[in-house]
Amino acid sequence: MAILTLVLWALTAAAGVTLLRAGGAARRAEADRPDEAAPGTETGVPAVTSSLAAAGPPGSAAAPRMAAIPLTPEGLPPPVPHARVTTRPGEHPLLEFAHPALAVTGMACWFMFTFVHYRPLAWIAFGILAVALSVGLGWLIRNNHEVRNHARFAWHFPPRLVALHGFAAALSITLTVLTALIASHG
Repeated sequence: MAILTLVLWALTAAAGVTLLRAGGAARRAEADRPDEAAPGTETGVPAVTSSLAAAGPPGSAAAPRMAAIPLTPEGLPPPVPHARVTTRPGEHPLLEFAHPALAVTGMACWFMFTFVHYRPLAWIAFGILAVALSVGLGWLIRNNHEVRNHARFAWHFPPRLVALHGFAAALSITLTVLTALIASHG
């Protein structure tokens, strides 16, 4: 029964990978769609003025500097831009990473249980699978909310693949619990 569960987990993972590929392709196609341009710009990206370009021609106030950062008119180096890392609406990197990572970790624990029959590994695999299931459901709920709000960068998962992956996951967790219970009593 442990091998049957392992095979079912592999089928669930294959459905999940197919789901990610289909959802990612639809997401990229949506993101590549042209957006309305903002007023006063041609590409929708606001124009950026450079303090270096406004400083005047090189060598006008001071001797030319070779292979150095151009200085501002006050003779100071230009201000350093500070990058701020943010995610776009519809992007949830923790959910997008955690669900597959937890599923693979749980599958690895189940794989070890299948070949070693060390009973605690079955329950560890079940625990990891339960967390992966809840993270996946959270991702699905959050993504459906973003799709309803017409977020541009939301994942667009095909409903049939979502149902197939969900059904396979439900069957996997049921067989995992039954196999772990049988292994605990036998």
